[in-house]
Parts: sequence; C-alpha cells; structure tokens
Amino acid sequence: MSENNTNPKIEDEIHTHLDDGLKESALEFVAYLNANQLTPRQWFGPGFWFIPWENMNLCGIHLYGFNSGNDSNGWVFWFFSDGYGGEADEELTKLVHDHLGYCVDCGGECTKGADMTIFGREYKNVCIQFPVRIEDPDSGTLECIKTLIEHWKKAAPTSKGMHVH
Repeated sequence: MSENNTNPKIEDEIHTHLDDGLKESALEFVAYLNANQLTPRQWFGPGFWFIPWENMNLCGIHLYGFNSGNDSNGWVFWFFSDGYGGEADEELTKLVHDHLGYCVDCGGECTKGADMTIFGREYKNVCIQFPVRIEDPDSGTLECIKTLIEHWKKAAPTSKGMHVH
C-alpha cells in the first residue's frame, strides 16, 4: 500500500516561492521550528501558515506575493494581540516596538484598529488581530523571533487575541 501524504509543507513553498536571499534563512528557521515541535501548518491556503503549540497558535507566517503576479516575494511573521502586558527584556521590547502593525482597514468583520499598551508604551490605531509584523527578517531578527515565540508560549494560554485558541 502506498502512502499518500497530502499535508503541505512550508519548505516546499519556501523552495518554490522565496528568492534565494531569503530562502536559506527561512529554511534554517523552519528546521529550528520542526526540531522544537513547532512545525508550521497551512492556515488559510497556500502562502499562509501558523505555528501551533499545544492547542494554541503562537503566530502566523505569510509568504507574500504568492500567486499574486507581484514581483516582490518575501515572508512576514504575524504575532497576535493581547500578549504584551507587563515588561519584557530590552531586546524583546525593542523588537516588538520596532515592528508594530498599524490598522490598514482590511475590511470584513474586523473590528478595525485599537489603542494598545505594548510593553509599557501606548500606541494608537494598532491592528487588533496582528499588532506585531516582522517582514523579511535577517538572521539576527530571526534569533529575536525565537525569543518572541518563547514569550508567546507563556502568553497564549491566557490570551484573548483572535486566532490564538
């Protein structure tokens, strides 16, 4: 009996989609995720992935420009809302503050932007679903993303953010 594996793998999309400059670091990061039982799963369809942990989602990954005819291809991490109270170390705080995602009015049932306090700093009109967006991370930023993922392992169980549970 032959085995039919119909579960898509993000590595396949990375190989066919990302430019060489991003491909190597993306594949290395996904290998790290796989080795730590955080294997990305396809979310909305091709190009959209989430990182599951236990019965929760820690963040999403989007391979943008996917099948859009857009000349620009890359990847972006989307981190959910409601996990940024209290304090964090300086490096993590800087990463989050430097990569805030403001509301772009994506339409539909979205409740639009909101004012948020993120690691002690107030911001206006931040995306209610994905307030932290890190586009085309370099190797140093990917190391910081590992810290943010660890932060989300602690934040996710009590998060009220959309898409976490």
